[in-house]
Amino acid sequence: VENSSHFKQIETLSGTLVSWMGHASMLIRVGGLTILTDPIIESPSFLYKRILPFATTFDALPKIDVVLISHNHRDHMDTKTLLSLFKRDNPLFLVPEGDKNWFLKRDITKVEECTWWQQVVLPELSFTFVPAYHWSQRGLFDHNKSLWGGWVIKSEKETIYFAGDTAYQKEYFTAIGEVFPEIDIVLMPIGPCEPIDLMYRSHVNAEQAAQAFLDCKGRYFIPMHWGTFYFGVDLFEDPLKRIYTWWQQNLIKVPQNSLYVLKVGQLFHLDIPHKSSCSDMHDQNHQK
Repeated sequence: VENSSHFKQIETLSGTLVSWMGHASMLIRVGGLTILTDPIIESPSFLYKRILPFATTFDALPKIDVVLISHNHRDHMDTKTLLSLFKRDNPLFLVPEGDKNWFLKRDITKVEECTWWQQVVLPELSFTFVPAYHWSQRGLFDHNKSLWGGWVIKSEKETIYFAGDTAYQKEYFTAIGEVFPEIDIVLMPIGPCEPIDLMYRSHVNAEQAAQAFLDCKGRYFIPMHWGTFYFGVDLFEDPLKRIYTWWQQNLIKVPQNSLYVLKVGQLFHLDIPHKSSCSDMHDQNHQK
């Protein structure tokens, strides 16, 4: 975990910034707004203990302007974290179709829900809800009663694709790349990878994540959704080792210097990626 003292100052830093906070929680600064995706600071339940701490304390987070939710699973739509953000910052919550009522029941009214390809436009940014291959459920009787997906964040100059939680579906990733032909940053899950017989319908493994990056024709790939909770049977660094191996074997296919692996809490600077406090594929000692 990186020193997180810089988070409060993120609003004063120039350019587009991304930090992996753990799991699918990404802190993004773009277009003058601060965005947090699928925020969860603790463990979703006693069954799934957090093994990699959140990048910082809640109090050390900067003011959050927009919260993006990919789907309603408890490790992505965490009640405690969302209520804390609402009470402190009252951000705009952008959620999948079918989840808005959950927020309204908790007196959160600054919320918009979207179906696939629907767009929310703010003065600074646009947010488009895009397809993913996954599922939804929070209780016993609400299986697939709400939607799931990713988000494309577009400013005047940059485009960021947050894939959420997804299995591999080439048609989806190709379509996203066609609608948004110049994606600067792809935030893509790389695990859990095993057991493949159970995971392939819900989660991309590392190799499929890399292929999805090629499908949508992104510029930079930042892995997420690995090493945070005990999901699947992967060892902690297995997804990471697999993405490094795939990248090394497929250098001819990918843009040069396009894979950036962030430690928890590190910042990726889009304007100066080579000076970002993260590791590219040539530095495999990032967790040591």
